[in-house]
Amino acid sequence: MNDQITKVLNHLEKLDEEERTRDDVPQEDRMFTLHPDTAQLVHMLIESTQSKNIVEVGVAHGYSTIWLARAAKLTGGRVKSLEINPKNVERAQINVQNAGLINYVDFIQGDGLKTLPLIEETIDFALIDCWEWLYIDLLSILRKQLKPGGFLIADNVTPGTETSDKFINTLKKDPLFNTVSVPIGRNIQFSAKIS
Repeated sequence: MNDQITKVLNHLEKLDEEERTRDDVPQEDRMFTLHPDTAQLVHMLIESTQSKNIVEVGVAHGYSTIWLARAAKLTGGRVKSLEINPKNVERAQINVQNAGLINYVDFIQGDGLKTLPLIEETIDFALIDCWEWLYIDLLSILRKQLKPGGFLIADNVTPGTETSDKFINTLKKDPLFNTVSVPIGRNIQFSAKIS
């Protein structure tokens, strides 16, 4: 990874770590970055599968977007980043620009439940990292858009918690997906659409 990208990522990781100890930042303005270990895994999966049509729902400040865009650059792909908060879109655009990867990302501002169905291309890889209570509704959209053999990563899914268990059980009952809970970072649900 080049120095420019590393510098921006390290800066965002430091800000996120500091922010998690504070109570004075409104929830809608928090960074909520993907854990670095999860980000690395996502990058490796995209690169190894040569995924080109990449979608993320929940941009926050663009930390995960940078990882996705770097992978897209290597695969000849493109990222569609969906975010409801216009302030976060602005912040993310600045951070992705500073990382030198803005040409690999299309930012789409709006409610992901409304903007996600507008994506016409078949999706190779999807990352959802937004409010967890939206995950089941997002899954109902993504199950139609994700290609057979495509991957879905959902962040902050912790087995044994009510909202996570509802999402996990929905995936396990869905005949189109194989799914597993992975205790990496802040816990993810890793799913593959059956070919």
